[in-house]
Amino acid sequence: MNRAYETRSYLKEISTVVTAAGIDEKGFNYAEFEDTVFFPNEGGQNADTGTVTVLYEDGDKGSDARELRVLDGALLNGGIRYTVSGELMPGMKVKLALDWGKRYDRMQNHSGEHILTGVIHNRYGYDNVGFHLSDTGFVTLDLSGPLTYEQVIECEDEANGIIYRNLPIKDSYPSTEELKSIDYRSKIDIDGQVRLITIGDEGGAVDICACCAPHVARTGEVGIIKVFSAINWKGGVRISILCGRRALEYINREHDILTSVARSLSTEAVNVPELVDQYRTQALDLKAKLAKAREDAVTEKIEAAGARGPLCVFVDDDFPAASMKNVYNALRAVHEKYVGVFAGSDEEGYRYNAGGKESRKLAALLTGKFGAKGGGSDEMIQGKLAASRGQIEEFFNEQV
Repeated sequence: MNRAYETRSYLKEISTVVTAAGIDEKGFNYAEFEDTVFFPNEGGQNADTGTVTVLYEDGDKGSDARELRVLDGALLNGGIRYTVSGELMPGMKVKLALDWGKRYDRMQNHSGEHILTGVIHNRYGYDNVGFHLSDTGFVTLDLSGPLTYEQVIECEDEANGIIYRNLPIKDSYPSTEELKSIDYRSKIDIDGQVRLITIGDEGGAVDICACCAPHVARTGEVGIIKVFSAINWKGGVRISILCGRRALEYINREHDILTSVARSLSTEAVNVPELVDQYRTQALDLKAKLAKAREDAVTEKIEAAGARGPLCVFVDDDFPAASMKNVYNALRAVHEKYVGVFAGSDEEGYRYNAGGKESRKLAALLTGKFGAKGGGSDEMIQGKLAASRGQIEEFFNEQV
């Protein structure tokens, strides 16, 4: 199979012949071709998609030509088997055409990943040990050593400088002997012919990496590399990025959101973080005051009722855990029997603080009766159970 995508990344379509076709073990139609422009699912990147048009003997597709979709592609026995949307036959002449927008987006992001990873490798000596080029989320790259977010951003700045220099990006196929004198990066040990992607001019390469995927011709086509996160990952770091048009679209969406928030706060975008912090502090303060008021209202009723009051109190599901403990203490102060505070509903179940003398004994009783789960001490138990309010009240009221 002639894998035209390896040496001609910008070739959008090609005429060729079906060499094999049939139904695979999953019941899908498949086909193999003499030549292909479709990159398969390989090296952390999804397979290209596009169309297959059946041609007539003279090479003309005609007005009633069948057009199928290429849905996926996978390496198989040294070749590539493609999943197609309909039946093809060996010997058919066909034209393959890429979904070019999707391919070019991947080229921008894959080339951007090479640039950034190359900078990190040159600075810190770390290797790329994982890569996933998502079509919907961030592109992720895993490096073999730790980096701070500040260090990653410094590398991002240098990587974008390489983009601005508009350096060439070339593929090559050095011999085994030639490889011995080339310092290149690779995630895996490669058997057979090695394809190298070199970024920069001869004698002044900024990165050389073994890679099977299509790339843009010059770094300027990457447009921009934007880092969105850097987290600790298996002793190293996982970096999430976007490049090119996808980066621009993401930044534009975030800018629109920030502008909308700023407008709603009647301020400029630059002031939004400070204002949000202020409002968050105020909201937390109000939430704490409201929780205290709700707690006081419940405990005042308990104290007013004294021993004549209920043994269990029911509150809303959002009742704070600290307040539940305080309400439980108020119940303990006026009752000698087992008492409990329950937050939740009959439908969703209740979390509880409960107890009395020998609270652990109560825990066993609740587990036996309602399948309660939780733990605690002789002073108080806490957990969750599934029962109705009526069942819980009946259980506590039946105490001797």
